[in-house]
This record gives sequence, C-alpha cells and structure tokens, in this order.
Amino acid sequence: MRPETKLVYLSPHLDDAVLSCGGLIHQQAQRGLQPLVITCFAGVPDYHVLSPFAAEQHQLWSQPEDPVQRRRHEDANAMAHLGAAYEHWDDVDCIYRRHPDSGEFLYSSEATLFGEVHSEDYHLVGALTRRLSTSLPVNRAFVCAPLAVGHHVDHQIVSQAAHRLHSQGFQVRFYEDYPYAEDPQKLQLALRPWACTPVPVVEILEERNLRAKVAAIRLYHSQLRVLFGSESAVADRVKSHASAVAGGSGCGERYWEGGTR
Repeated sequence: MRPETKLVYLSPHLDDAVLSCGGLIHQQAQRGLQPLVITCFAGVPDYHVLSPFAAEQHQLWSQPEDPVQRRRHEDANAMAHLGAAYEHWDDVDCIYRRHPDSGEFLYSSEATLFGEVHSEDYHLVGALTRRLSTSLPVNRAFVCAPLAVGHHVDHQIVSQAAHRLHSQGFQVRFYEDYPYAEDPQKLQLALRPWACTPVPVVEILEERNLRAKVAAIRLYHSQLRVLFGSESAVADRVKSHASAVAGGSGCGERYWEGGTR
C-alpha cells in the first residue's frame, strides 16, 4: 500500500468501526498511516418526536439527556485512544427516520431494524455514494465498509454505497460486523447475495492492538450493556472471537476483498 493512500473506515453508527476493526485501526495509526473513521448516521434527531421503540433504545442506553451527543463524545474518546481521525456525519440513525409525508417512523421494532431497507431510504445509498465519491480521492483511497453481517438496515445502506464506490474504481474491502459476526450463520447469510464470493483476508494483530481495541470498546459506556451484557464481558468475548478468526495463529480480524454482487 502506498504511503499516501488514505485509509477510510465507514461506520454506520458511533461504535461499529471500533467493534469490528479497532485492532487494525490501532495498528495502522501506530505505523503513522492516519486512518480516518467516518460515522455515516451520527446526526442529532428531534428528541421531542420519538417512536416508542426509539424511546426504549434510549432507556437501554441509560436514557441520557442527549443520547446522540453522548455517543459522539464516547466515539471521540475511542478514536483518540486508537489514534484515528474521525468525522461524524449528520444523517440520523434509522430509529429516528420518518416518512416525509405521513410522519410514520420507518423502523419501529426489532423486526424492521433487521429487515429490508424501507423504500423511502433508498435515496440514502445514492446520497452517501455521491458524498463519499466527491470527498475521497478515487486513486488514493482504500475504503473499508461493513459486510452487513446481521442485516441491520443502516449497515445494509452503507454496504450498498461501498459496492457502488467499488464499481466506480475505488479500492474497497468489507469488514465482518461485530458482534453479529460471532454467529457463523449470520456471516454466511451476509455472503449469500454475492454472485462471486469475496476472498477472506485475516489481519494478524499484536497483543497491544487487541488491548487497545478492548479498551476503546469499553469507552462506549452507553452501549456495553446492550452489546455485551456488562463491561466485564468485553475482553473475553473480543479476545475469543479474535482468536477464532486467526485460527490458532494469535489473534486477528477478518476482512473480505474482491468478489461481485
């Protein structure tokens, strides 16, 4: 990889890139490669108009007064710990998005959250693709995007935008969305739509990279109970998955390259 190449990680939400790629991000930052993490759905919603489902999510996040700003702050701390640059873009998380005419919430349950992308959201794929393609150098950007393991709608949107970038000539690889990727069946479901399956690439991490990843994940205080049950479970689960991915060769993170959809 050329030293002037811009390393860009696309994160649907304010934790996804660190959960899935935190070890490699830290490794690259330590090597002076200046990785950039772009969180695509980090906008602050109108808290006066929430669906019962969104309000329930806020309760799971300990119901802070301004949960998105709190999550932005957590993400900034995690990026500083890993040594990465970051951008928080202003489109809102899917739990806040509404139909432009009826005002109906597009995703108001767990089933819709992990279902198909709503027709009113299709424009986000094109808008995200355009913004990325105009802000990144096509010949000098290496983009890492979610594979959409777990089928979360926001992960699907970002993944589809990355596929469009690839068709425009960008170098793109896909990361396994953690912790969904702990389930091998969910990984296989994410790979099923590919006409030609991409090639797995395991990035081997040093122990210090894994420690930094675990420490960065722990900085997302509002999300730990939802994702891991408790902070004390983070290290064991992350290390166990990293060891399984590496297949007995230390610890690692798995990415997917090439292939067609």
